[in-house]
Amino acid sequence: MNELALGHEWGGDIVDVTPRCPKCRSAQIESRDIGRRFGGAIGAIAGTTSGVAMAITGAEIGLLAGPVGAVLGAAAGVVIDGIVGGATGCAAGSRLGAAIDRNILRNHCCRTCGHTFANAQV
Repeated sequence: MNELALGHEWGGDIVDVTPRCPKCRSAQIESRDIGRRFGGAIGAIAGTTSGVAMAITGAEIGLLAGPVGAVLGAAAGVVIDGIVGGATGCAAGSRLGAAIDRNILRNHCCRTCGHTFANAQV
């Protein structure tokens, strides 16, 4: 009948690309992602604040249309602009934080020995 092939089509030249600790050579590595989390939090706060401030400015301009329009427009604008601004700020902050993690901080930690190291050492 049919026999199973046990080899790979690439041959025997398979390279192990598992990140390992430079100190103890363990494969139990985790990313700390401190910059990404911190950047995302700061970006979300800044984005929400900016969105709410823009909505309040829009409400002040809406006073020209009448007090009822200003109140309804301000309520909807604060909620929508706050959410959109927070999400946008969080995304931008996370991206900046990920770049800081990748290039500046010691982002990897070995679970076996506790050694921290940068991406270049992986």
